[in-house]
Amino acid sequence: MAHPFFNPAQAAAFNALTLKTESIFENRYFHSTAKQAWPAPSSLTNVHEGDWPEYKPTTPVGAMPLLTATSSDGKTKLQIAESDSIERYLARKFGLFGNGIAFKEVLVNTFANNTQALIMEIFNKFALIEDAEVKAANKGSLYHEEHLQAKGANGHYVGDKVTLADVKTDHVISMILGVSGEELVSESKTPAIWRVREEMNTVEGIAVWKASEEYKALEKENFEFLAY
Repeated sequence: MAHPFFNPAQAAAFNALTLKTESIFENRYFHSTAKQAWPAPSSLTNVHEGDWPEYKPTTPVGAMPLLTATSSDGKTKLQIAESDSIERYLARKFGLFGNGIAFKEVLVNTFANNTQALIMEIFNKFALIEDAEVKAANKGSLYHEEHLQAKGANGHYVGDKVTLADVKTDHVISMILGVSGEELVSESKTPAIWRVREEMNTVEGIAVWKASEEYKALEKENFEFLAY
């Protein structure tokens, strides 16, 4: 039997809930600092899955993360599976995905996808290698500085407001700093990229999350396990 997640009868409910920003969110994932690093959802709870083998069969595609979005009145509850789907669902919901302008949406997608490729490159090269000297020899590189400089280094990839592309770059900067310190990314070496982080840190939801004890504990755990 197909998981209820795939039932097309949900389409109307999805459309209706997408327009409402006062939803309540629960995000199930393994321990990670990234999954609550969103500038918009203030009512988001992280649930760190402790019994994954038991919970796995109940998810739509046998994988995490899994976001549950509930309407403010509690009458509508929907699930969104997989990181990319979750990111884009939230980005559209909170105006971080081009606001219906096709060109802006393409730009956001371009830089968000390119940053995701870099995230996977860092994970594959660093998290899966135990030899510290080998890690030091494998360094990722960023190609976004030129674009950001060309548009005035205002701290945003598209226009003058936060988009999904900014959110993902803020995350990858943390990964790069954890791996190589400021050897690759810093205020002096990549000022336009660094400006993205500075702008993200002025967003209330991001600033509060990064200052929380939960974030600090997860950051320490991530570094011990993944080295970034």
